[in-house]
Amino acid sequence: MLQNPLAVLAVLLDRLGRYEPAATIVGFATVNPMAATSLPELGTAITHLREVLGDQTYESLARKGETMTTAAMANYAFDQIDQARTELKHSPSAG
Repeated sequence: MLQNPLAVLAVLLDRLGRYEPAATIVGFATVNPMAATSLPELGTAITHLREVLGDQTYESLARKGETMTTAAMANYAFDQIDQARTELKHSPSAG
């Protein structure tokens, strides 16, 4: 099942300040209600994302994620991981 690892990724992206991808991935991950149950941090991330993005933007991004196919979401998630990794490598605080 892909939802639980994606929920973890959404929490991480939220913590990295990548709010829009986090909200999109949350939409896909929360199609399975067990994702929120097995990862309490997801609820905290959703609350934070609603605060920083606004409810309307959050809902729009989450709906986008809900409607993505598994293959499309997997590709999207890999792209987001690559982008975050690149940003972290080039950030001033990176070793």
